Amino acid sequence: MGEESQILQEASTTQVPDTPAVKLADPSLTNGTHGAVETTSSDVPQYLHDAVAKIAPQEGFTPGQFQISFEVGSGKGDGFVGEMFRAKIIEGSRELIVLCKIPPTNEARRQQFNSMLLFEREVMAYSEFLPIIYEFQREKGVTEELGIGFFNAPKCYLANVDMVKEESAIVMDDLRLKNYRMWNKLIPVNYEHSKLLMIQLGRLHAVSFALKDQRPEVFEMFKVADPMGESFKNNAPFVEMMNMTMDRAIDTLEPGEEKYRQKLLKLKPTLIYEMSTIAQSAKAEPYAILGHGDCWVNNFIYAYKKGVPSEIVLLDWQICRYASPALDLLYFLFCCTDGEFRAAHYDEMIRIYYDSLKILLEKLGGDASRQFPYTALLKQLKTFGRFGLMMATFLVPMLCIENQDLPDLNAEAEKFKETQKVDMIFAVNQRSEAKMRKRMSAVIRDVIRYGYL
Repeated sequence: MGEESQILQEASTTQVPDTPAVKLADPSLTNGTHGAVETTSSDVPQYLHDAVAKIAPQEGFTPGQFQISFEVGSGKGDGFVGEMFRAKIIEGSRELIVLCKIPPTNEARRQQFNSMLLFEREVMAYSEFLPIIYEFQREKGVTEELGIGFFNAPKCYLANVDMVKEESAIVMDDLRLKNYRMWNKLIPVNYEHSKLLMIQLGRLHAVSFALKDQRPEVFEMFKVADPMGESFKNNAPFVEMMNMTMDRAIDTLEPGEEKYRQKLLKLKPTLIYEMSTIAQSAKAEPYAILGHGDCWVNNFIYAYKKGVPSEIVLLDWQICRYASPALDLLYFLFCCTDGEFRAAHYDEMIRIYYDSLKILLEKLGGDASRQFPYTALLKQLKTFGRFGLMMATFLVPMLCIENQDLPDLNAEAEKFKETQKVDMIFAVNQRSEAKMRKRMSAVIRDVIRYGYL
């Protein structure tokens, strides 16, 4: 959940002209020789060595003639359920740099967040779902060159998982080397960057609607349940954390906002049930589709032309699931934008999403007015709107605090293993308190204003 950002964002605050909220990838890592933490072979699991060695001949390297080196990409507070390494394959003057994602090497952390279930889902996304999505579009004449379809996930060289051994390796393109870069999570996402996401979510969902209608036998495999559902219900750290984050959210309201406070207090006793069931497909039918599932800012990376975002790639497919299309929209718009943005652009973003979906669905031989009318989208948003609030209580504090101020997740997992107590992992500090209170209280007011709670 956001692990790719560990290695694609820099630690400093270098700014890009005309795009002040964008973080550049660290230029010192471009050649892999300066500014990175090189690791020894003993620090990297053997199965990851084997995975990278397996793709090397497929990419034209001579067996027995290439070398592999690794750089560590994980640090304190980085990601929940995975660790990142950058691998460099070298043979003579030729080199290939790839990103490698594996489950936490710390057993306590791996168990605490049910990492293996999420890796199993992401491997399924890269090895089955995305290839089917791409091929279906091509069969319908929608190719990458046309620029109207969904082909916006990283190139994946290898994705495998062994649930018994608790091992998984996902080896991907390093988009940073192609001048992609990430938005600064500390700043609410602006119009142009949000618009690109809405367009691509519309296209992703459109392919699902087309497949569901035209290739129902193929689409059956897309009907996968929310991999986090049971975690919210049975995972003590999540339960405790969500309760604490809801209390903190309620505390951001002004003394005169008692009606808002009472609505949240009424929601709190059912919070865990809501989180564990809100992504169930039965609640969304006949409009359930395969969604990305984890639409927050660290899971997108952008390319630019003359300082303007021109392309977006969606990272981290660990929570892709068969559920309401509204969940992806609500997740992003309430967690990653602010009250001012929503006041000016919320309705427009929903319309941009829908128009994008409608255009591609028709190109694929579908009919949006039959398969997903705009009125159905508005009803889905209202039915599932509280999901935006529930995710915001958890994510907004994290989006308001510097990474260096976050605790070490390995240490937190070990402490929980011993004490069965969880600290407020994303508790804000004095520097971020005012920012968090403003953003969180705006989420509450907007969710209620839109009639979602």
